[in-house]
Amino acid sequence: MKHFYMMRHGETVFNVRRKIQGWCDSALTEKGIQQAKAAYDLIKDIPFDHYYSSTSERCCDTLEYATRFSVPYVRLKGLKERNFGLFEGESEDLNTHFEDF
Repeated sequence: MKHFYMMRHGETVFNVRRKIQGWCDSALTEKGIQQAKAAYDLIKDIPFDHYYSSTSERCCDTLEYATRFSVPYVRLKGLKERNFGLFEGESEDLNTHFEDF
């Protein structure tokens, strides 16, 4: 039996500023780094065959901190988040207009 694990990136500057973030990238905050480091204790005893990450730096950084920079991994463009076009970097308040659809 195989298991598939997914982990979201740690908190970013755009998360704190409530900005829409897809293809645009923002750095992990200190809290985001601490979240990623804390994930180590949750995954350290799980035997993984492979590690993959989105090409976004926030995701790669999260994986590296969560594994204490100790594992090789592959960056896959196909794991990249959606491109929100003109909405990239705009306020998350714009999302409230689309919640009912």
